[in-house]
Amino acid sequence: MTTTTTQLVQPGMVQERPAKQRTALSITELQPSTFTQRALIVNHERKYELQDNFTTPAYLSEHEVKIRTCAVGLNQIDYKSVDYNFCLPQLPWITGREMAGVVEEVGSAVQHLEPGHRVWTSTYYRDRRAGCFQESVIVPQHTVSLMSSETSFTSAACLGVCGLTAAMTLWRWFEVPLPYGTPFTPPTTPQSKPADMPLMLIWGGSSVTGQFLTQLAKRSGLRVISVSSAKTAQALKDLGAEHVVARDGRSNQEIIDEVKRIAGDDITMGVDLVGASTALATLQCLSTSHPARFAPLAWAPKVEVADNIEVLNVEMKQFVLNPTSAIYSEQLTRLVESGEIRLPEIEVLGGGLKAVEEGLERLKRGDMAGKKLIVDMQS
Repeated sequence: MTTTTTQLVQPGMVQERPAKQRTALSITELQPSTFTQRALIVNHERKYELQDNFTTPAYLSEHEVKIRTCAVGLNQIDYKSVDYNFCLPQLPWITGREMAGVVEEVGSAVQHLEPGHRVWTSTYYRDRRAGCFQESVIVPQHTVSLMSSETSFTSAACLGVCGLTAAMTLWRWFEVPLPYGTPFTPPTTPQSKPADMPLMLIWGGSSVTGQFLTQLAKRSGLRVISVSSAKTAQALKDLGAEHVVARDGRSNQEIIDEVKRIAGDDITMGVDLVGASTALATLQCLSTSHPARFAPLAWAPKVEVADNIEVLNVEMKQFVLNPTSAIYSEQLTRLVESGEIRLPEIEVLGGGLKAVEEGLERLKRGDMAGKKLIVDMQS
């Protein structure tokens, strides 16, 4: 796979070509430095504000792509960054981390994309041009994945945060092999042992990320134990979980005890998707005699761990900062479009940018029962 190195330029910075190239300016270099468009901004009071004519940087480097927003996914980080004042480099700012849409323009060095292509992308908070709560975004080409005409924008808009996080956690940080070929067929002989089929514990398995991760892990030949509510148990088993431990009305210690009764000392991979106390509980379920890895995706515990356990630092910004990460979105797209990975239940909110705040308030209120909220920007 051929990759290129993309230089990320911060809003307001000027990119200059070497002197020998300045005689051949591209069309994008002749464009104005800003344009106006409709955007849901975070204003100076750290409140969301819908503006019809927000001035946005318009420069497009040779490795970048401009995409018209057709659907955006809503995530907890969208409201948490505003409520707790992080991932806001300056104000006003534009948030939103995942979207699907139509390519409007490409930089001079972009080869695999062209105007009119249907695509999805996952974006980085440090570039205001990439915030998804606006009519168009500008992002590096390696973060943009083609989608088929059979996939709706509202379906593809759920891949850029939860889907990609699950994929990269498994393939990059846990180093589980990428699924290049046919679906993995796990050993089925009576002699099969846990060593042949590693055990992964997912605490918070009914979350959208947990649903993606369960399926990806199962397809890779892992056995999955999920901690979730009793009402989601059958759905998680349908996705590939071997055991579901119900959390309803039980203490973390009671859940830990049941997990250990099921798995013994054989859990070598653990993922927490809930929070502080469950992260510590997940650690207690990991093997004490085999090398094990733990991915805290909701809260990173600052505690000492046993020598056999490695706590993984899952940094999703690496998808944008490292162009070789394009392989992860490409593989995820292929698995979804082939039907090997099922999408979560999606609830679509109409009304475009006006509906974003309503959707974020719903996320704040709590249990979405495994649903993914998507805003249709074309309604």
